[in-house]
Formats: sequence, C-alpha cells, structure tokens
Amino acid sequence: MSDRSCSALARMLSILVVLLALGQNSIAQQRREREPNSTYSMRRALLSSQTDGPIILWGFTGREEFAQTYVFSQENNFYYLTGHNEEGAGLIILPPKKNPNPAEGPREILFLPAKNPAQEKWNGVRLSPTDAGIETTTGFPTLKPFSGMRAAVENLAKFYPTFYTILPYQQENGGYPHEKAVVDWLKLVAPQANVNDIRQQVETLRHIKSTGEIAFLQEAIDLSLDAHVEAMKMMRPDLFEYQVAAKMVEVHAMGGSEAEGYAPIVGAGPNSTALHYDKLDRKIHDGDIVVLDVGAQYSGYSADITRTLPANGKFTARQREIYEIVLGAQNAAIAAIKPRANFCRDDKQSLYHIAYNYINSHGKDLHGKPLGQYFIHGLGHPIGLDVHDPGSPCKPLAPGMVVTIEPGIYIPEENLGVRIEDDFLITETGAKFLSEKLPRDPDIIEKIMASGRSTHAQNESAETDQIKNLIARYTHSIDAADVNLAAEIWLDSPEASFIHPLGHEHGFTQIKQNVYQKLMGEMFSERKLVAHDISVDVFGDAAVAEFYWDFAAKFRKDGTPIATHGRETQVYRREHGDWRLVHVHYSGMPVTNQREGF
Repeated sequence: MSDRSCSALARMLSILVVLLALGQNSIAQQRREREPNSTYSMRRALLSSQTDGPIILWGFTGREEFAQTYVFSQENNFYYLTGHNEEGAGLIILPPKKNPNPAEGPREILFLPAKNPAQEKWNGVRLSPTDAGIETTTGFPTLKPFSGMRAAVENLAKFYPTFYTILPYQQENGGYPHEKAVVDWLKLVAPQANVNDIRQQVETLRHIKSTGEIAFLQEAIDLSLDAHVEAMKMMRPDLFEYQVAAKMVEVHAMGGSEAEGYAPIVGAGPNSTALHYDKLDRKIHDGDIVVLDVGAQYSGYSADITRTLPANGKFTARQREIYEIVLGAQNAAIAAIKPRANFCRDDKQSLYHIAYNYINSHGKDLHGKPLGQYFIHGLGHPIGLDVHDPGSPCKPLAPGMVVTIEPGIYIPEENLGVRIEDDFLITETGAKFLSEKLPRDPDIIEKIMASGRSTHAQNESAETDQIKNLIARYTHSIDAADVNLAAEIWLDSPEASFIHPLGHEHGFTQIKQNVYQKLMGEMFSERKLVAHDISVDVFGDAAVAEFYWDFAAKFRKDGTPIATHGRETQVYRREHGDWRLVHVHYSGMPVTNQREGF
C-alpha cells in the first residue's frame, strides 16, 4: 500500500464510528474530510448574489430509504453549500441588500433538528442548534431548530414576493420525493409567493472545482488506481466477478474511502458488453475479456475509472486488436482535450467525434463493417459529488472542470466489450491526467497480471505446504492420541466438528473426549494413520484438503489387529494469521483383514 493509502487509513481509523441504527433510522456517512467553512460560505454568497429573493433548501431527511443497509448521505447540492452531512437540516439564504430590514432576520440560517438524547442512543451523536461552539463548527453565525423554519419562511413572505429553491427536474415528479416535497411545503407555507428554480445556478457553481474538491477527487482516484492494480494482480479464470469487486472494495475501504462512487461493474465475457452490468454472479472463464468499471468515493467525491483485462492474463489477437483501437481513440481525444473543447455529438469537431472517427476508421466487425456502431455511449462527463456531476456534453470545457474520457467498443456477437476510462482536470492550456499512473498499455497490463499470477502461485504453494504440514501433525496427533498436539491443530471452538462412521462430534471439547481419548486412547493400544494422495485448495482465509488414508491399529482389549482405509475431507480456517482445522469428515472403506466392529 502506498504512503498516501497508509495515511488515509490512519485518518479513517481515527474517526468515531457511530452505532448502526435500527428500524427506519440511519447512520450518517462519515466524510473523511470537508472543506473549510469559508469555502461553503463563499459559495452561498455567490449564489445569493444571483437572486432577488430568499433561497429555501432542505437536506435529505434520513427517511428516503427504509432498508437496514441504508447509510445516510446528504443531498449533494445541499452539501455543496453547507458541508453538513446529517439528516433533517434546512437552509435559508437571503439576497444581499445595501440596507437590509432587521425584521427580515439573519441573512443566513442553518436549521438543525433539536437535541434528542433518546434518539442518539440509537443513531449516535448529532449536531444540534444548542451545541456549544456550533457556530464555529458549521460556519453559520445563526442556527435554529428545524421546527422553526416554517415561521421563518412565513415571516419572509411579508418582504419577498419570490422564493428560490430546486424545482423538480422533470415536470412535477423529477427528483421525487425530495424536491417535490420541498416545493409542496413552500406552496403551503407561502401560498402567495412565486417559486423559482435555483438548480441551474447551483450546478453552474459546481462545474468548476475548488482546490479542496480537486484534492478529494485525487484521493478517490488514487484509491481507485490501487484497487485496479490489485484486480490486475488477482485476476484469473475460475474467480467470480463478485470476488474481484470485493477485493477492489476492500482496497478502497482500507485506504479511507467511505463508499464506492457507484455500484461496481465487473463484467466478464458476454457481460463485458453491458454498460452498467451489476449482477456480478458469473464465474470468469479462461479466454474471457473482463471490464472493470470501479471507482472509490473520498470525502463525498467520486472517481470513475475503467480498465479491461484478459481473464487469463494474455489478450487474444482479436481482444488486443479491439483494445488497441479503443486505446487509440482515447489517446486521440486526450491529445485534443483543452478549454473550450466539448463532448457534443452534434459538433463534428468535438472530442466525441475525434474518438468516434478513430474507432470507425480502424478495424471491422465479423461482417466487415466499421466499428463505430459499437461505440454506443458518450465520450465523457464531469465527476465530483456525483459520479455524473452536473454538466451538459455540449457545454465548452473550462479550467477547473474534472471530466472523464471513456471510449468503448461493445460487440455482443463476439462476447467482447472493451472500455478504457480515465479522469482529467481541465487546465488553462490543456488538461492534467489525474489517473495516468494506472497502466493502459496492454503489454504493461499483461506484465502486471503475470507478476500477480506468479505471486499468487508462490503464496498458494506456501499455504498448501502449511496445510500439508498440519495434516502430518494431525495424523501424528491421532497416532499418539495426543490432545495437547490436537489443541495446536484444531480450532478450539464449538464450531469445530468431526464426522465419522461412529458418530458426529460437535465442538473441540467433544472431539478431544470422544475421538482422541475414548476412541483412539481407550479402544486401541497401537495406532498408525497414513495420509496419501493429498490435494489442497486455498480460498483466501479458508482451505479444503482431501486425501485417502490407511489406518492400522491393535485393539487394547485383546490385541487383535485391524487395518482399514478411507477418504477424508478437512476444512481449515486462517485465524489471526494461523491455520486451524475446523472440520473433518471421513468415510471408512471395507477392512483388509477379517474383523467385526470398527
């Protein structure tokens, strides 16, 4: 892990994790960092300067979802203006005036839920308007209980004929239920007022990223790059798509990411041609191409990174051909990205058409037709608090914007999809390649994957040797009926189990008593267990061993010999870095000498 990832992990571990709420309650998503209060204040001032009436906004209530897995995350426009990431808040911003009327009240008010100690026993501590130092914490000189927001709006209706809020973006139900609920509430509280839309002004501010936003995006991008490299190293046939996604999510979380910027996309074979494939339930096969579109979120800001890998570590000739066409299209667009360029499909000089024309003039499908028809989405989009941040593809790029470039070719007939996606900061003269450290060259990708396979093979061999050593110690513990040696091998837990022809022992205590002491120690005077044809499969922190065994013994009662053989399955678990035996299941086969009983 990089130094940056280690420092992010340290920050993450220093943050207090609140209790998971029950029922309809939710915990608040812990943002690792936030910008200075002065940045949010400046945004509110810029926004208010564009209006002639109060701006009325609500944050999310925390009741937008009811699932037990729901983790609260603030409505992004509200967060952009306040830096406040807890539920149930409201905001009033008044327009600037040379001679404001004191009766109007404060120029800015942040409304928060009143202190509720009983609720905090479930949800954890929340900010409230009565907290000591709350003004310094939030950057608002005036804070009031949310219950007083109605009276404040009713008072402002005496002075202003027009209010501003974020109107539903599609007729009446776009943004439902949140945006519609705010508008309905405003019409109820101030029925005579005109309600105008402030969405465009807020989104225009969000186009240009602050220094803090760029830093957060770079953190998210760097975490995503770490995850993609790990995916390259672990990728191999017979893994499931969800296992690759899980490793990438783990890398994000360990580095300080609060969540993924979007649901991970890991599509192998035919799934590589589905743009937003999210089932992740297919086993990856030898010869598959695999699209990995996975990005971390850091402090609320989302990266968006895609790489395409050969499942077995080596591109086929056709896979490499399509991959290099997509890479060439991306490079052509990267060479042209600069201020005033755009992604517009209607502009024949746009970055989109540069990439499209490259794809359409290189390579053919199986029927000899150009490949442009298989580039089925736009070339790029802004990223920020939303992975698809506000911004029109036909709007000219400007310094301070952060955007993706992501050409792709998807040929369902060939089960072949390739996408390469990277993130760029628009500068005064061109663009800064924020995700450049993640290799795109197919030769380098193959080398990383080969290195990962080699390391995996070495690790697997070492772990296999450890398990085989434990099997040898296990057989010796049976030979000696040694419960002390058994305690070094078995997991000392009620979860341990031993299934054999004479019974089923539950828990290590029973195994010691019934298998080692009674069966082996009391029944036999001599014992010899030999394991052979051993196979071991390691799956992360679990391992399964299978082998055949021969068992020879003498009955303590009369010295009669017995010889039998069978097949055994063992399950091991890694606990605190050490392997422990958790389950044995063996079946005996016919004895080689005439004998009744065991």
